[in-house]
Amino acid sequence: MLRNDGVQLGHTHRIPAWAGHAAASFAVLLASPLPLEEDRMPEWHADLFAVALVAAVLLLLRRRRPVLTVATTVALVWLSVPLGLFNPGVVLAAAIATFTASRALTRRQALWLTIPTAVVVAIAGAVAVGHGGMQYLLFILLFGALGDVIRVQHEQFMAITERAERAEATREALANQRVAEDRLAIARDLHDAVAHQIAVINLHAGVAGSALRERPDDAEHSLAVIRQASRTVLTQIGDLLATLRDPGSPGAGPGAVPVGLAQLDDILRQFRGHGLDVTVRRIGEARELPAAVDVVALRVIQEALTNAHKHGVEHRAHVVLEYLPDRLHVTVVNPVPARVTGAAAGHGLTGARERVEAVRGTLTHGRAGVGSWALDADLPTPVPLPTPGPGSHP
Repeated sequence: MLRNDGVQLGHTHRIPAWAGHAAASFAVLLASPLPLEEDRMPEWHADLFAVALVAAVLLLLRRRRPVLTVATTVALVWLSVPLGLFNPGVVLAAAIATFTASRALTRRQALWLTIPTAVVVAIAGAVAVGHGGMQYLLFILLFGALGDVIRVQHEQFMAITERAERAEATREALANQRVAEDRLAIARDLHDAVAHQIAVINLHAGVAGSALRERPDDAEHSLAVIRQASRTVLTQIGDLLATLRDPGSPGAGPGAVPVGLAQLDDILRQFRGHGLDVTVRRIGEARELPAAVDVVALRVIQEALTNAHKHGVEHRAHVVLEYLPDRLHVTVVNPVPARVTGAAAGHGLTGARERVEAVRGTLTHGRAGVGSWALDADLPTPVPLPTPGPGSHP
């Protein structure tokens, strides 16, 4: 395709601008001595060369001033008629100028330029030769049509290239988004799997250190808890790493045990075994929840109880599960020191909020009365539409 800096053919091989100008000039000079009639031989005269040279010089402006170049070459065609110097070279110059203008203009503009140019050149040829100039008319129209075809091909190629670039950018953006989502998911899963057990290990390590001499039984119990928590966290980290290496591993496949409120009793049993007195109250009729909401509800409770175990006082917490018609409301309340006026949202609460927002829910946390801390999660649970029976009508 033609460009301002050269001629590009096949969209891959670019010809410099000077080469295009040289080819056009050489073609005009070579065509100037050709005879206008079949029974005559080519003639070469200095005046023909001068006219052809002027035409070649005018073509140097065709890319910067395409319409002006067409006008000047057509004027040169008509000027050569009374001088008796009309030749195929000046007609070719007008055709090349028309070709370049058709590439630079819109189709409507190219038509308004090409047709009058072809008619004017044809009339000049008829006057110079003495009979019809249909061949000159068709010659100019052919070059104008070729310029329009190449312009259309160039526009189509540019459109395809632009779409491909947009598609590539979109794919890259989606890939980056997926990477970011995977990183957040890994961070949340790692926190859910490890944070509680690490907190338990840290707590009982302190207890064992202070009771080792005076209360060896308590120290032995704490060390046993640390061993069990260490085994658990190592197993959970191993499962997580296996999932990261192979998403189709058993830990992530269809055979994996589903995570949800069905495991709530196991979670509560672990916390109770670590010394946290947890009570649960269920309001409303329990029902099967969407899988995503079921997982989020369990993880929110687990995070709240972990914080109650780490930062609370009196070693107790209260969980409320309220089943509403279109949502599940989860509340976890635990005592906190009276001097505590607020709590910064750590990675655990940030991950819990991201999980809740992923299912279009809301999560709030803060002081609830004197000496209490509450975490509330409101999780939408859309009611599935009833399946039509065999005898029902749409």
